Amino acid sequence: MTATDIFRKNHRTIRRALVSLDRALLMRGPNWTIVAKNLAGYLEIELREYWGSEERWIFRPLAETGPDAAGVVAQMEQEHRDLDTRLNEFKALTRTAVGADTAALVRDKGIALVKEFLHHMFVEEEVGFTLAEERLGHGYLEGAADRVLLLKEVEKGLEEPAAVD
Repeated sequence: MTATDIFRKNHRTIRRALVSLDRALLMRGPNWTIVAKNLAGYLEIELREYWGSEERWIFRPLAETGPDAAGVVAQMEQEHRDLDTRLNEFKALTRTAVGADTAALVRDKGIALVKEFLHHMFVEEEVGFTLAEERLGHGYLEGAADRVLLLKEVEKGLEEPAAVD
């Protein structure tokens, strides 16, 4: 398993959350505002750790392989910042009760956010990860995967409650 394999798997998880958000926004079921708020919070938590690992273990080393790769990495990192800004805007909209006056705005901002995320992940997989696999090589990406998995294990350990004697 390589780091790009791990990140593609993470993309599938994020994609499912985005599809759930999109469905809630489009269908407007009885609890759509709660679903939107919860998924915005989930995405924020999930992406903080994910983007840090992705940028550290894939994009930074990739940028060092040449100016063309550095341009791709700069674009991916800028998209991360843009998505973070849009996600924070959406989260702020869902933080309080969504009324009739803000429902359309929440829906429009949420749908735009989903589209932007899906597009970014597609470009990242098709361009960024493919280029990383070509330039960084399988051996490096396997080592990076070991580090990413180790960080995930440490993270799980931090989430467990302390033992009571």
